[in-house]
Amino acid sequence: MLAPETSLTKQIKSLLNPASIAIVGASQNLDSISGRPIRYLREHGYKGKIYPINPKYDEIAGETCYASIGDVPDEIDVAMIAINYKMVLSVLEACAEKKVKHAILFTSGFAETGEEGRKLQDQVAEIAKTSNMRILGPNCQGLVNLASGNTSSFSASLEIKPLKEGSVGFVTQSGALGYSIFNLAQEEGVGFSNIVSTGNEVDLNSLDFIEYFIEDEKTKVILAYIEEVKDGRRFRKLADRALQKGKPIICLKVGVSEIGQKAAASHTASMVSSDTSYEALFRQKGVIRVYDVKEIIQVARVVERLAAMPNGMNLGVITTSGGAGILLADEASRIGLVLPEMDYQAQDLLSEVVPAYGSTVNPVDITAQVINEAGGFKKVLQVLIDNPDIDAIIVVISMIYGESGRIIAEEVVEAHKSAQKPIVVTWPAGDRLMSDNFEILEAGNVPWCKSPVEGINALGKVMGYRAFYNKYGLQGSEVISPETIVGDDRLVKLFATEKTASGEEEKTISEYYSKQILAQYGIPVNRCELATSSGQAAQLADDIGYPVVLKVDAAAISHKSDVGGIQLNLGSRLEVEKAYDTIMNNLRMRSLDENINGIMVQEMISGGTETIVGISYEPKFGPMIMFGLGGVYVEVLKDVVFRFAPLTHQEAQDMIQEIKSYKVLQGVRGEKPRDVYALVNTLVKISRMASEWESVVDQLDINPLVVLPNQQGVKVLDALIIKR
Repeated sequence: MLAPETSLTKQIKSLLNPASIAIVGASQNLDSISGRPIRYLREHGYKGKIYPINPKYDEIAGETCYASIGDVPDEIDVAMIAINYKMVLSVLEACAEKKVKHAILFTSGFAETGEEGRKLQDQVAEIAKTSNMRILGPNCQGLVNLASGNTSSFSASLEIKPLKEGSVGFVTQSGALGYSIFNLAQEEGVGFSNIVSTGNEVDLNSLDFIEYFIEDEKTKVILAYIEEVKDGRRFRKLADRALQKGKPIICLKVGVSEIGQKAAASHTASMVSSDTSYEALFRQKGVIRVYDVKEIIQVARVVERLAAMPNGMNLGVITTSGGAGILLADEASRIGLVLPEMDYQAQDLLSEVVPAYGSTVNPVDITAQVINEAGGFKKVLQVLIDNPDIDAIIVVISMIYGESGRIIAEEVVEAHKSAQKPIVVTWPAGDRLMSDNFEILEAGNVPWCKSPVEGINALGKVMGYRAFYNKYGLQGSEVISPETIVGDDRLVKLFATEKTASGEEEKTISEYYSKQILAQYGIPVNRCELATSSGQAAQLADDIGYPVVLKVDAAAISHKSDVGGIQLNLGSRLEVEKAYDTIMNNLRMRSLDENINGIMVQEMISGGTETIVGISYEPKFGPMIMFGLGGVYVEVLKDVVFRFAPLTHQEAQDMIQEIKSYKVLQGVRGEKPRDVYALVNTLVKISRMASEWESVVDQLDINPLVVLPNQQGVKVLDALIIKR
């Protein structure tokens, strides 16, 4: 069922399919930036009206040239603007008065140039808000709709004729690099529905076009070159929608280096780099992330050409070279693909054509000798196609040329057309020797490349996406409710419970009150009471049961051990009283004894595995949950993962299994497995709290959250909430 068109999708559809286009600043030199669009529109078959605008000319390329946009007698759907930045505002105002529907600003000289340019760009944004005109750019290279021949761009990539139409929609924040990718992809046989360069995104932005491509029937796969998005929450929703529709988003996200980390008291915030939010979103929503121009093209090529999507992570490898089989087996292991061994029945069938010095296991090494066996390669390929344990097939053909190479290429094409599972070919050879065979694969629309590693990586990305879709694509957003909530009034008081020395509200909530807040969400905390005298501490210890821990509780003291504020493993009343006095003396020596809530008396938990859980609020994306093992794993190895709140049970489970040290929770060296089920529930509850109180909570640090042996639960031993 098609989603109803929104006003935005209608507007973008109109922008991509205009009945009339004006080129403001048009030139008679059809090789110049302001002349090319006229030539390209004609050469690529645009059927609408073209209106050159320039007071210098009466005619350009056989078209009447008008002095201004207002002189055009007809309605104008799109105005391409290629003039000096100083003239842009007056031209846009004229376009608004003319009721032009859309403007494409090629012109540079705006926010990318500094403060003055930013002010000018703000004025352009104001025109977009106050008129009914949508603006693409400025500082962009326009757009192309391959179906209609609308080449509203000056990119030299449009010198290629004909352009290959297909099912890839591409939005790019870089005009020059984006159209270079488009050109390279066209050379590689990738067909596009549309390409859009968004530039500075004063009005229309990348997410607008991603939304359009998600709903566009002609677009099967979405490419995105992203430097930064303005609305991370919307990106999350769009990624959900794309996943529901089974449309992969392949994203080349740049700007991943750690140019600085957020300074904060919590471990969570210190782990958040400039790229953390995007990586969390991509992992949580099934966006295929790539890191190179070649990679984005190869993955797009595989997705566009697949006759059927894979249904799992089991890969079958056919090779004419034992060395290539080893190479692919190594790479498959690295990227998480499984090479299941052929069953005995399949091996018997394979052994009829595979020589004894080959291999019938997996990788299946047919050796170069199979070319001497009529129908041998075809039979091997069919055995893997028929095998229910194989979800996708990659074929490595080495130096098989001439008639034998032609036959193999044709057999792959035939199988690709009918097989209900993906087949990717890698053929590591040069064009001068194998070009005829490559042409057969290309004509048969087979996904192929020369590098075996590039081929398996591209296929692996697609298999990973499909496995993610099978797990999440049709799921709802099942987030559990908290077990116990005392009430919003109680929580409000807890969140605002402490004051600074000057009487202002304290941003940091101490451990004692942080734990009370967590407890309202059914998050298990160790028993903890507050004492204001050594006698009271001893009485509380008797009630709790020994051994106990004593800690100072104060919002201003986040690192208690640094000030002598912790005493561990106390086994009697006398030890508790002495420890209380020791802590107070340590605080007095540092003049820290006046602004404390008291000394906490806590049950001492032993026998579990320490983990760390945190919340970090990201302005563009919302609250983000961090999870990892504690101790050296977080301090040195930084073995942590992130997801956005709220979490489903499945997402929480995936987080836990994603850390490199997950086996520690499963039980190592004779230790019992930990209560991962309780850990999953706790992560979900923490994420629920993060979502409901995101206007208040900036950071949460639970360190440690101890995971006890199976069926014994978890316990929060220390917690710190920092308010916004």
